[in-house]
Amino acid sequence: MTCTIFHSTEMPEGRGARHTGSIPRKPMRWLVEYVIKTPEGRVLIESTKIIQKADLDELYAIMDQTIDDLGNEAGNLATFVSWRATAHGGTRKNRNKGGKRK
Repeated sequence: MTCTIFHSTEMPEGRGARHTGSIPRKPMRWLVEYVIKTPEGRVLIESTKIIQKADLDELYAIMDQTIDDLGNEAGNLATFVSWRATAHGGTRKNRNKGGKRK
């Protein structure tokens, strides 16, 4: 199972973040990439971050705080902000492949 969530400031109003795959039921480890652009069109920040074991609500809270902190460092001049988070499911234990031998 892989879940990818994409959030951008250029998305139409009323539409939340887009996601592909199934949203994990348990807290997962997320790989997050984010981009912030300035009015001149320069890419101010492009980075990757790993968030340890967070569910979907915690992920949104962490990313909102991260983007706010980066915006404050940049003087709140961002014209475009986007982030993409990806979580890969773990292995399922005790899964029978082809049945048990007796």
